[in-house]
Amino acid sequence: MAENTSPEPITMTCEVCSEYYTDPLMLPCLHSFCKKCLIKAKEKQVHKRSKKKANHKLIDLETKESIELPAISYEAVYCARHPEKLTYYCNDCNKLVCQICLNIHHKSHNYNYYLDEGDTAREALKKSVAFCGGVIPPVTEAIANGEKMLKQIATRKEEVRQKIKETFEELKAALDKRCNDLLVKTEEIASAKRNSVRKQLDGFCKLVKQVSHGRHLASSVSECTDPGEVLSVKKLITNQLEECIEKYKKLPLEIEENEVIITCLDNTLSKEIGEFGNVLKFEQLGPSLYSIDSGLAIPLASVKKERKFKVALPAGIDKAASYLKASFIKKDGSKEEGRVIVNDSNTAIVSSTPQSIGQYELSVTIRDHHIKGSPYQLSVKASRDYANATLTKQRYFNVGNFGTRGVAVHTNGEVFASSKDGFVQVFSEDGTAVRKIGSKGKCKGQFDRPWGVLLVGDRLYVSDDNLHRVQYFSATTGQYIGQFG
Repeated sequence: MAENTSPEPITMTCEVCSEYYTDPLMLPCLHSFCKKCLIKAKEKQVHKRSKKKANHKLIDLETKESIELPAISYEAVYCARHPEKLTYYCNDCNKLVCQICLNIHHKSHNYNYYLDEGDTAREALKKSVAFCGGVIPPVTEAIANGEKMLKQIATRKEEVRQKIKETFEELKAALDKRCNDLLVKTEEIASAKRNSVRKQLDGFCKLVKQVSHGRHLASSVSECTDPGEVLSVKKLITNQLEECIEKYKKLPLEIEENEVIITCLDNTLSKEIGEFGNVLKFEQLGPSLYSIDSGLAIPLASVKKERKFKVALPAGIDKAASYLKASFIKKDGSKEEGRVIVNDSNTAIVSSTPQSIGQYELSVTIRDHHIKGSPYQLSVKASRDYANATLTKQRYFNVGNFGTRGVAVHTNGEVFASSKDGFVQVFSEDGTAVRKIGSKGKCKGQFDRPWGVLLVGDRLYVSDDNLHRVQYFSATTGQYIGQFG
């Protein structure tokens, strides 16, 4: 008997249309078809159900509810040609056969006992189910992310649309105002020119009336027969006419207000309007690609003194840096906004000036999502007034032959002093040396030339002038914790 070496491959195609299932439905007899194929078959009345299948119930394979398949009792199936049960399965022909058919037609084929083949098929189905079970969750998550992105696109589209409308409403208002200003100025210039021209015209009209009146009077007198009457008015008329002639000689006949009202409306603005603004799309980089690059090592700040942090920006951020926001939040919930200055395409400076003592939380976000290193706890202390400090009690501490460059006092009264011999000496309040932290060397926890020291809570920070680094230790145990620089 031949052995089955490979299980029958599982196909996900409809037997009617030979395409991959779309909206599949399964009959209780375990036959599956596309819903559209079943509907078409029903409409064309091609397939008529037998009495045994008339009451079959269609089941949606994509339903999320569990499906209980009806119990089906199977009867022995006999060969259509021989009075034998179909007890073998031919893998080459994909069919059940009886013993006689096997010996005659399938002897050289790949076949197996149908019960064993059924077990193999069950195992193959279980593997397929297990494999598909791992497919659904990530795809479902991808669908959820896609739907979320669609909502974000719709929201952002509306925000951009509203911003564009507001901007152009402001531009329209500015243009309308400028238009009204120019119209008012035009009316002022035209009104002044009208008044000037009318004044000149009034002078012309007055002169014409005077000349006409003098001429009429002179003509009337010249026709008078009484010489005495002519002589009595001659001088008056002559003086009036001469006065009119003098006015005529002095009066310019050209209109003085002959300037043309012009306007300087350059079309540059019209050209720039065509290029004004833009709507772009850019790759929305994940907040994890942004990080607070420096300034976090020492979680300490002073009241009313600016504290700065450098933020590393991913390549290609460009205009997206405008969405970088910073804030300093106290434990009581009050917020002090920080300032963000983008230096170049790769770095930005976040700064704030704390206004009160206490614990703060530095929050740096991009589109309301925290970047790497955010939020970060920051302790704000009172600024020290060294100018007005007084020494209440003199004490002496021996730190070796080379002296010290850094001293710090713990809240428990212990004094920490750096020694050029390559360690930090710890003294009690009375000046007794109690222990040393570090040793001479260049390894972790060692110093070449310890310089400044700083205590923040139970953490001791020590700078090394020669090794160009800052190491920090537990102030109580002296255990090395880390370094930077």
